[in-house]
Amino acid sequence: MPPFPRTAHVGGGSRDFSGSSPVSIGQALREATDMQTWLPAPDRLSEVTERLLDYIRETAPAVEAAATARPADCLVRRAALAAVQEARERAEGGPGNGYASAIAFARGLGKAAGKLLHQQRRLQWNGGGR
Repeated sequence: MPPFPRTAHVGGGSRDFSGSSPVSIGQALREATDMQTWLPAPDRLSEVTERLLDYIRETAPAVEAAATARPADCLVRRAALAAVQEARERAEGGPGNGYASAIAFARGLGKAAGKLLHQQRRLQWNGGGR
């Protein structure tokens, strides 16, 4: 499927995202959440979106596993599992039709990935506390 359905932009061909992306997750988060003030080129939007999707796919299971190892009444556990659920829901939704929708999708992914990153760090820093 093209990165932006029902638009003239069909992407740059097949790309292998199994390796590491040249875009760091920090850079992808900044660009995605700043899209309300600037419009990226379609190729850049595709690259940032794919990086965020890869991050969510890789990180959500690890955060979920670390969170479920905590007691059921742990506040850190609850927040982490909520972040995992939100990130997965946003990633599954996909972009709608058109460039504006692709930007909104990337921004949503950026926000969800940012929360996931925060919870991952919180789980690491708060080893066994509530």
